[in-house]
Amino acid sequence: MLPDITARIRMYSPGENGRKEPLPAKAFGCPFFHKGEGFDCRLLLDQTGTVLVPGGSYTVKIKFLYPDLIKPRLRSGEQFKLWDTKDFADGEVLEVH
Repeated sequence: MLPDITARIRMYSPGENGRKEPLPAKAFGCPFFHKGEGFDCRLLLDQTGTVLVPGGSYTVKIKFLYPDLIKPRLRSGEQFKLWDTKDFADGEVLEVH
């Protein structure tokens, strides 16, 4: 699966009300919030080469379910949040593919 963007994310630690468990190894689906709007995405974790644990910072590839709705709005440096029953990470767009 080809990514739509590459981003740097910082996962919140459990002390910051983040996740308690690492993300699954292959892919993880969650809403991507940008400027108050949510867009369904998949983190392509099999392309990171590492397990994403709470409290860490990682470079990840992201695929959107409906890329035409969000890709034209994104530029390098744009900020976003990832949500799974609560915000669990914030991020910055590094590259739009």
